[in-house]
Parts: sequence; C-alpha cells; structure tokens
Amino acid sequence: MSRNRKVTVITSVCLALVFIACFSIYMINQNSKQELRSKYPLIKESQYLIDDADLSFEERILTAPHIAEIEIVKQLPDYTVLVEDEAVGISAQTEFCQFQVKLISHISDTDIVTEEDGTFVIAFPKELESSYPVLQSGTVAICSIEAASGVHRGKYLFYDRTFYYIDGNTALAAYEGDDSPAGNLCTENKLVNQIKSIRNS
Repeated sequence: MSRNRKVTVITSVCLALVFIACFSIYMINQNSKQELRSKYPLIKESQYLIDDADLSFEERILTAPHIAEIEIVKQLPDYTVLVEDEAVGISAQTEFCQFQVKLISHISDTDIVTEEDGTFVIAFPKELESSYPVLQSGTVAICSIEAASGVHRGKYLFYDRTFYYIDGNTALAAYEGDDSPAGNLCTENKLVNQIKSIRNS
C-alpha cells in the first residue's frame, strides 16, 4: 500500500471514529433530556406564556428584581386573603399556595431577605397553580422572584417564566419556548455565567 493510500485510510478511520463519538454524545444528551423531561415536564400552557410571550431571555434577565438559586424545603398550608377592587366595588376571597424555600445563592447580587436559617417563603395564587412548575421538597431551581407587598408582605412571588430546574450540574427550562441555553439543556455554570454577563452588561 502506497504511503498516500495509508494516510487516506488512517484519515478515514479517524473521521469515522470522530463521527461515532459525536453521535454517541448526541444520543446520550438526547436520552438525558428525555429522562429529565419525564422528571420535570415542560409547561406548555401558562399565564406567563400569555403575559410575557414576547420577552426574550435577555430582556427577562435584565428586568427581574431578583434572580436566585433556591431549593424547595416543604409546602406550607394554603392561606386565603381578601382581594378588593374599590374602583368597581368587587371583593373576593383568593386562596394562595406557599412554599418554604432555602436560598442557595443570590445570582443577581441583590438583597433577598431570609430567616436566620436562610429560608424564605414563595407564594402564588392557587387558581393559577397549573401555570407554575410542580414544586417538591428537594427540587433545586434558578428563578426570578420579587418581594411581595400588602397582605403578602414578607413573602416573595415568582416574577415571570424565568425558571430553570437544576439537576446535578444540568439546567433545564421549565417553560416551552424558552430561548435561553437551558431551553435545550446546558450546564448550570453556563446558565449562571450568561445570567451574570447579561446583568453586568
């Protein structure tokens, strides 16, 4: 076999091995995504998808009051508040879900008030429960939140659809149509670095 032919054969073998390796990595990623999606279902219908459908990942990151990594500790008892609209003379009892969460990190470097044990409470309307991710004890996520006011003072609310499950070092978007790196799986470090880059720009 001539030297040129040997080089051609070796090159072809190397290219084939590279292709096989790349395809294997792709299949592993696809399998990982499917496994994570079975664990963290994609939210396809949500009030958020109506309210801020036109906002890009960058716009959401820039406008969020706080972006934090949290861990769900436990669900607390639901509570009811009286919601009044004096302008139209309407009042109604509205039920809220609430969860105790542990603050892991302030990604946005903004002040989040916690209890001495590093926890705080996140609440949302029970009637819109399907618009929010399923929160279970031990779930870790990166999300945007805002301080509540009025009868909810001392608690926090989810700000928009900026919600990313963290599983190991993998980040996965909770909502359909998310245009962040986590919309198609990425590492937690990549997502955090991009958030910080946008906030510091």
